[in-house]
Order: sequence, then C-alpha cells, then structure tokens
Amino acid sequence: MSLTARKTQILLAFGLLVAAVLVACTSAPPKDINVNLKTMAMTLSSTVAKAGEVTFHIKNDATDLKHEFVVFKTDLAGDKLPVDDKGGVVEAQLTKTDEMEVEKGQGGDLKINLTPGHYVAVCNIEGHYKAGMRVEFTVVP
Repeated sequence: MSLTARKTQILLAFGLLVAAVLVACTSAPPKDINVNLKTMAMTLSSTVAKAGEVTFHIKNDATDLKHEFVVFKTDLAGDKLPVDDKGGVVEAQLTKTDEMEVEKGQGGDLKINLTPGHYVAVCNIEGHYKAGMRVEFTVVP
C-alpha cells in the first residue's frame, strides 16, 4: 500500500471518528424517560432530560410491593435528603414536583413540567428510600 493511500485511510478513519463524536454530543436529551421499579430498586432509561414537559413511563415490575415515584428538585445528593426517624424522606423540607403511586405489576405515565437543574426521584414508602430506591437525574435547557 502506498504512503498516500495509507494517509487517505487514516484521514478517513479520523473523519468518521470526529463525526461520531459530534453526533453523540449534539443529540438532544430525551423528553420521555422509562422508569423501572423493582423490589427496592429504581432505574431510569436516561439520567438527563430536556427542560419542559417530560413524560415518565413508569412500570412497577415488583410482584410483591406497591411503589411510589416521587420527584424532588434539589441540590442535595440522592442519599442526603432529609429523613424522619422511620427513614422516609421529609417531603415538606424539599421542592416536590409531582408523584405517582404504582401498584405491583402495574404502570402508568406521569407528565411533569421540569426546569433545568438537579433532581432526585425516590420511592417514599416506609423503608424504601433508606433501602436505596432513589435515582438522580439532571434537566438541561
């Protein structure tokens, strides 16, 4: 292979790499987020959302427990929210945006108008937050 052909291959590979990085960096954050609730676990399909109306598609896959999906806007880390003596989040001390209760094996959609900032979603049924049912996410402009 000639030196010119090799340089062309290297430039082409570099160009494709740059294009892939640009696409990844410029793709818009979602306005729809899937929420999976399990026994003492909570996951989101994305930890970044676009400001405005965000739809959370919530599914409680637990076969034994009802769960809540409660969203707070806060600067606190997810594991540093104020709690009462039973380990539940003291909602009155935070800015709650909305919430939804989800029976075992059920689901539903929750639409919330969110402004840019840091958020924590929790299950605030007694003992669930303390057991780790929480997740942090960021809303960007």
